Amino acid sequence: MADTVPATVDKRTAADKVYEALRRDIITLRHKPGASLTEAQLAAIHGTSRVPIREACRRLQQDRLLVGVPYKGYSVTTISAEDVRDAFELRAVLETSALEISKAHATARDFDRLERLAAADYTYHDLDSYSRFLELNREFHARLASLAGNARLTRTLADLLGSMLRFFYLGLDLGPYGAEMRCEHQELIDPLRCDDTAGAARCLEGQIEASRDRVLHALARSSGEELF
Repeated sequence: MADTVPATVDKRTAADKVYEALRRDIITLRHKPGASLTEAQLAAIHGTSRVPIREACRRLQQDRLLVGVPYKGYSVTTISAEDVRDAFELRAVLETSALEISKAHATARDFDRLERLAAADYTYHDLDSYSRFLELNREFHARLASLAGNARLTRTLADLLGSMLRFFYLGLDLGPYGAEMRCEHQELIDPLRCDDTAGAARCLEGQIEASRDRVLHALARSSGEELF
């Protein structure tokens, strides 16, 4: 009798699947900030009953991606200029601090991994390529922070970058910045290879400011308001 390969069991519940799909749609801006959503509408989109929709939306409210609207349903949380500035300010503190203490922990293998991640690119106006690029970008910056040898710092930064994904989608959709970002990543690796952690940290500060400003410009364009 031929050997059979057991089928992989998907242990996710219906609510888990809805949560993951809806979270992805919010983060990738398929559901725009401020958009209204009803349980009936979401049940039709995801082909399920309202019970898993309700559970998924409860979790997304905890993630601060949805807010409940009495007797109406839910609203996708808006993105404010203050939110953007606060998040980028915290990112700058965490990531530059990690770089400044990374010298003793970096190895040639670490740099090789960073080089591979630094080559990531995306296609302008292609949301699927945005997703792939941003996941590799998040891994690049998390690995960069991990050179400090502080696991708690690395986890905190990775969580922060995850919470900023909607911001990054806005910034990417402003223009084709893939080549520019590849150069920026390389500009961080080169001084680290030469043990110039202070130079890398200064370079990173400028890059974070530029990224913040791209997001703010994209936010201003989408809202029609002047944020500077």
